[in-house]
Amino acid sequence: MQDKNYANYIKILAVIFLIIGFVWFISKISWVIQLFVISLVIVYALYPLSEYLKHRFRFSHFLSVVTTFALLLVIIATIIGLVFPIVQQEVQDVLSDMPFIIFQLQGYLEEFIAYLATFNISPEYMESIMELPANIQPIIDEIAQISLSVVGMLVDIFFIMFIVFYLLYDFHNVRNAAMKLVPEVYRERAEDIIKIVDANFDGYIRGNIIRCTIVGIITGVLLHLFGTPYALLLGILAGILNIILYIGPYMAAIPAVLLSFSPLTPSPFVIIVIYVGVQVLDGIILSPLLLGRAVRLKAITVIICLLIGQQLAGFLGMVLSTPLAGIARSLMIYFRSEKDELFPGK
Repeated sequence: MQDKNYANYIKILAVIFLIIGFVWFISKISWVIQLFVISLVIVYALYPLSEYLKHRFRFSHFLSVVTTFALLLVIIATIIGLVFPIVQQEVQDVLSDMPFIIFQLQGYLEEFIAYLATFNISPEYMESIMELPANIQPIIDEIAQISLSVVGMLVDIFFIMFIVFYLLYDFHNVRNAAMKLVPEVYRERAEDIIKIVDANFDGYIRGNIIRCTIVGIITGVLLHLFGTPYALLLGILAGILNIILYIGPYMAAIPAVLLSFSPLTPSPFVIIVIYVGVQVLDGIILSPLLLGRAVRLKAITVIICLLIGQQLAGFLGMVLSTPLAGIARSLMIYFRSEKDELFPGK
């Protein structure tokens, strides 16, 4: 009996060490996993185009992959050639204007604090409020350091492009090989699960790319028409952050509102109206039309998933949390044998 208990303890310890070793291994290769996940997202967006070229124009598999990948490179090169110089200049202008902007914000905050002093506010809260002007500069400096670290992403982009090409070339074969590993009795169910993943993840990624591009263009154009400086930079920021449902638009509006306190920009009210108007357009038309099943999730569910994703994998986790939640929801429906809701007419 004692030998049996001893053997059980050994097994438990072995399982614990395996789990610890697995977590340690994952933490060590987190950079590789992140690059692979980003590459997979890009492949999901490009794969339908590659398949379309094969079936519509009778391209060979190699030619369709090369054409699709070349189109991606042309888009990237066009963005870098046309947009990047303007964005770089606007970033330099923002950094050069930053002392003046900070001075303006500190002045507004001091006036606001003086106004609050007329009310009966506890000393603890007043002390925290009075520290706000002094805390602006460190925050701005940290944001500037983050923007400079973007240069380090060039190496990651090279690896991502390398992975994207080969993953796009072998994507169909990888899926078929994975399907062959599934026992015959479960193969139909595995195919249904792949359809669920495609319907949520694939459609969400492509739809979000189109949606965020439209939001970024409209935001940038409106800001430019109203005479806002750094309109292109703010438009790009609005498009990128809008991929984060519900929370992203507010994150994108913060720098625009802060910059609007400068006398060279329209009033903060105009900036707020622009961002609110674009988000109303996004919420009423773009999101329901382009995101499909993903937006059927309740707002509180999406927000909780965003927060969890941010804690687990940062910005990438926030981006992927919504389609993964949509997949989980669809799988729950599927395994409750409600397949008719997911696949009408099957």
